[in-house]
Amino acid sequence: MKSFFETRGQNAAVSSRLYLNRLVYGFIRSTFKTPEKGWIQSRWYWFHFPLSLRGYILWSSPLQAWFSAEDETAVEYMLHLQSYEPVQWVQPREGEVFIDVGGYIGSYSMLASRAVGPAGRVVILEPEPNNRRQLERNLLLNGIANCKIVPQAAWSGNGSVGWHQDNEPVWHRVAEGQNNRVVDAVRIDELVSRFSLSRVDWIKMDIEGAEVDALKGAEITLRRFHPQLFIEVHETLKPITEFLSQAGYSIVNASFDVPPERHGWILARASYGSF
Repeated sequence: MKSFFETRGQNAAVSSRLYLNRLVYGFIRSTFKTPEKGWIQSRWYWFHFPLSLRGYILWSSPLQAWFSAEDETAVEYMLHLQSYEPVQWVQPREGEVFIDVGGYIGSYSMLASRAVGPAGRVVILEPEPNNRRQLERNLLLNGIANCKIVPQAAWSGNGSVGWHQDNEPVWHRVAEGQNNRVVDAVRIDELVSRFSLSRVDWIKMDIEGAEVDALKGAEITLRRFHPQLFIEVHETLKPITEFLSQAGYSIVNASFDVPPERHGWILARASYGSF
């Protein structure tokens, strides 16, 4: 029953839609075989059957925040992020500066915003307009004022880069040579200078394979401020490890869900004695 009531709507009408969907979904799951692509991608998933919840405002208990999402993956992400990713590794503190590279619709940004408080700051890079619109709305829903959204991708240089628009919004990415459009990109070092940041304590990256180039655009920031790095790895562990070693960093935690170390997460910290 706890999972049944894990979320609610912003009002009674939305909650009623949600709980009806969950009842129907529970019946379907107990009656039919699991679809080939899983329940989340099926037409029977509770988020959209029998009553659509697209654009409705829901509550996320793990995030302790309201959110509005426009696809099934986003709802699952906002409700169950901590079941898929080692969120507990990310522990910004009061007054710190957190750079969220690939903000998507705001899960880590909202957690960081609450942790750093009014004295801290969160800078979010999200180049995809639809994701960014949802991100902006989610920040507004929760009265978050210490976040700055940057409509650019992180890269090794400034300017236009190729962009792959995936069918799943969570998988949009910089993809030079196989793109179907372009987006504006910026070096993290340039961003730090633009906002006159006197400290950077955390950099989180979830950018679908562009991690190494984004890190190359942050070399000055890494050497000057030694931020902790929380990076989602997309078949890039070897070049990331090599880059971090040269930058004076060590990986202190790692977790992979696609062997052998093809996809997962790392937490890295500066080895100050090597600078």
